[in-house]
Amino acid sequence: MKTTASLPPDSALLGPLDGALLTSLATTGEVQLAGRRYVTPGRLAMTFGVTVRTIARWDANRIGPPKIKVGKLVLFDLDKLPDWLASRETAPVRAASRRQGRAGR
Repeated sequence: MKTTASLPPDSALLGPLDGALLTSLATTGEVQLAGRRYVTPGRLAMTFGVTVRTIARWDANRIGPPKIKVGKLVLFDLDKLPDWLASRETAPVRAASRRQGRAGR
């Protein structure tokens, strides 16, 4: 006889997020749907070396990566992260010349 773990009734989901996909999402923080890879906020925070709270703050300030929200489930599309990172790129700050600082003497 084969036994399988079932989800509690209040967290039952319909559609492609069931069974093995939810198990993968819960254990690894990643899921692949329709050829696209998605990660949870926890997995994204671990990737960037920040806390989940930092990811939430970025979202609240509208500076974070694009997200997908289905009910309480939040996912980030890994294909969109390179564009978001490129949009956050800044040029290095150049040090002011010493002569400019002493022009008033």
